[in-house]
Amino acid sequence: MAKNTKKRSMIGIIISIIVIIIIALSIAAYAVINRKEPVPDGVTGNTCGNLINRGLFCESDGYIYFSNSYDQKKMYKMKSDGTELTKITDVPVEFINVYGKTIYFYQTPGAENQIFGLGGLYGVCWTDINGKSGMNLYDKAICNSLCLYGPNLYYQHYDAEVGLTLRKVNVNTEQKDFVSEKEVLVTTPYNGKFMTYNPEIGYYLSQFNPETNQYELYDQDAKAYNVIIDGQYVYYMDINASYRIVRMNLSTYEKTRISDYKVEMFNIVGNYIYFQKSDPEDPAMMRMKLDGSDIEEIDKGNYCNINCTSEYTYYFGFGTDAPIYRIANRDGASAEVFMP
Repeated sequence: MAKNTKKRSMIGIIISIIVIIIIALSIAAYAVINRKEPVPDGVTGNTCGNLINRGLFCESDGYIYFSNSYDQKKMYKMKSDGTELTKITDVPVEFINVYGKTIYFYQTPGAENQIFGLGGLYGVCWTDINGKSGMNLYDKAICNSLCLYGPNLYYQHYDAEVGLTLRKVNVNTEQKDFVSEKEVLVTTPYNGKFMTYNPEIGYYLSQFNPETNQYELYDQDAKAYNVIIDGQYVYYMDINASYRIVRMNLSTYEKTRISDYKVEMFNIVGNYIYFQKSDPEDPAMMRMKLDGSDIEEIDKGNYCNINCTSEYTYYFGFGTDAPIYRIANRDGASAEVFMP
């Protein structure tokens, strides 16, 4: 009897040890999954042009991360050639930023069946590139822009009482800070400052300095909207010229109007500018070279949210999320419906 009791006691101890080991391994595995690599100073998470078009696509390390409007705007990824389609989140997303093995994004409130948690989960979030770490919330907030500029995520925080203010969260320490009461549209910065426009002084081309939390006037003659830095030039929609596209040399300040069309929005990739022509009688998605040459019509109609990757440019019908259209970034290509 004593032997059996001792044997059962030993079995119990062994089982307890095994359970403890399993729990320890599970905790360690969870910690590894949720561990984010440190984000160094100055790195960015998406292109300037994509971020002013809601950041619905983001390309990183051979993969494209995108908001799939065929599945309630949930985040998917695929290889740059369109293979290996994989769902990452079960929530709707915008302003996708990627660095290393981590995705930073804005989870929109979405539809009723997409909201989780007390009062609804939405706001500034992160997950790993496979979605294994689940949804991790930095700040429950309505956002109007979001940009990773290492080691911080800068975002426009909306509050019904005070409107839009600028906030940031350090993704390495998870320290949240109020930056400015100013309304700042944050996209990929130039020389450490966000090239944008200042609504307080008539939308003149300005830089917002996150170190001083102040606007700095960049050009007193340029009234700008939707600003994109590309190489040695800044491109913007000129308010004084009925929103036609102008490019300005960042060194010489020389300006050249490169569009004869009124424009609703635009984006830049490689040697191309994609833009929505604003014309009540003949609206169309258009494409031209960076100097304004070789203008061509891609698709008749009204489109929005132009997002570029290395191989394709994607865009959406105005007022609708599907279908998604795309065109290859090469001469002679034709538009097609994108069906992931």
